[in-house]
Parts: sequence; C-alpha cells; structure tokens
Amino acid sequence: MDYKHISTFLDYCKTHRRLSSHTIRAYKNDLLQFYNSNYSSVETYVEHLTKSNIKSNTLRRKIASLKVFYSYLKYHNLVDENPFNQLRYQFRTEKILPKTIPYDILKSIFLHLEQKITYSKTKYQKQKAERNLLIISLLLSTGIRISELCHIHLKNINLSNRTLHIMGKGKKERILFLGDQITFSLLETYINNYCFQPSNYLFSGKYSFKPLSEQSVRLILNTLVKQHNLTTPITPHMFRHSFATMLLDSDVDIRYIQQILGHSSISVTQIYTHVSQSKQKEILTLCNPIASIHSQSKK
Repeated sequence: MDYKHISTFLDYCKTHRRLSSHTIRAYKNDLLQFYNSNYSSVETYVEHLTKSNIKSNTLRRKIASLKVFYSYLKYHNLVDENPFNQLRYQFRTEKILPKTIPYDILKSIFLHLEQKITYSKTKYQKQKAERNLLIISLLLSTGIRISELCHIHLKNINLSNRTLHIMGKGKKERILFLGDQITFSLLETYINNYCFQPSNYLFSGKYSFKPLSEQSVRLILNTLVKQHNLTTPITPHMFRHSFATMLLDSDVDIRYIQQILGHSSISVTQIYTHVSQSKQKEILTLCNPIASIHSQSKK
C-alpha cells in the first residue's frame, strides 16, 4: 500500500463522492492503521482483525474501509487484483443493549439547566444556558442525532408548522414535528432572541458561519456529568436511545419509531426492542402469569 494512494483516495472521497468529514476521518484512521501495521498483505491483516478483541461494529467498519479503498485502487488500475474478491470471513455476533439515561437523572439535568437560566447574571450566561437547555430538549424530544442537531439550518425550521427538516445519514431527509410544547417554546424564544446575526445554523460555533461542533455538545454533557457527580458518562447518543426506549415503553409501534429516528432498515431499530427495567417491573407485577395460579389455589 502506498501512502500517496491513501491521500489521493481521501481527496476523491471529499471532492467526488462528497462524503462527510466524519466518514473521511474514519477512512483515514482505518487505512493508516493498516499502512502502519507490520502486516504485508491484506489477507493476514484482516485475519488479525477478526481474531483481535475489538467490537464487531468497529471490525465491520475497518474491513469496509479497506474494501472501498481497494475497489478504488482496482477501478483506477492501481492494483492488479482486488484481494477482497477472494477473501471470506465471519463476523462475531454481539448483542449489546443500548445505553439509556435513568429517568431521575434526566429530571435532575433539566431542573439544573432551568435553574441556570433563572440565576444567570449576564446576557451571555443566559444565552448559553438557554442554548444548552434547548440542545438537551431537542435531543430527548426528537431522538435526533448529534450530527443532525449541530447542522440544523434556520431555513429548515418552520415555526408555523412546528417542524424541523432534517438531512440524515446518507442524505436521507425526514420531517420531525415538535410535539412537546416546552421544547417548541424554547426553540421559538431562542430564535427570536439570539438568531439575528448572519448565520446558516440554529446553533453557531465560534464563528457564526460555522455550526456548533459535536465536541462542544459533548463538553456540555461532560460538564453536566461532573456537576451531578455521576459515575458514568452521558453521550448525545444516549438521549436517542432513551427517546426510542421511552416510546416503546409507551407502546408506540416500532415502525413509527423507525421513521422518526430515520433508520433505513427496521432491523436497526430492533435493537430497542429489549424490555426496559421499568417496563419489566410493570409487566412482572401486573401481568405475571403465576398470579392466575395463586388465585386458583385460594379457591
């Protein structure tokens, strides 16, 4: 593998395929890892990956990066053969339950952010406090991805219809209705009070013409974790998991949840069909099959 080919491939992904910076960064990391390894062939490297102790999703991504790269090399006659035409491998199956945020912690976070607004001493502090509360509210009330949240365009917000026009993964579009009145009021107030400066985005970064970075949102959550003395981290995606799990607990059809989350396949949404602890407690208390046995034995 030639480093020059990696560089050319990444440029091609950016200019011709118009892939996201996140995808290009993943390609770069995966390809450089192979480039800097001691393995002389793709076959031995892939064998090493399949035997190593890494998560199956990470393994799939690393192999997918190499497959796309070698398809590019073959198409441009930079290699004689694509080694993946001959490779056969099996992925480990992992079933990891989505991590959600406990209800009491969610309540505490929202109360804390509301108090931050109330006790703000300056206009700057109040703007940041209102922004942070709106970010958390949108994450939990819509199940939106962090990348989608940071790239919400002002032109794609329809206050009259209470909708957000979202560009999701794979440039797949969907419309989200803002059904929660408090979240909608926060959004409306924020736009009216703070979105006067020239900006394309609802949440602007350091420079008004750029969106707020995903890392900035993660830093906001890290600060909340420290302020609440929590022992486990909270990530933006955990709000998405919590959103989907709460909808399932409320008996919302999984096909509707798939559409709201913007999943291309129902199989992706099915990771949420585990029974949450609160729902399990309710089911096994109110609907336990043994209850009928007890009632019969008492007669």
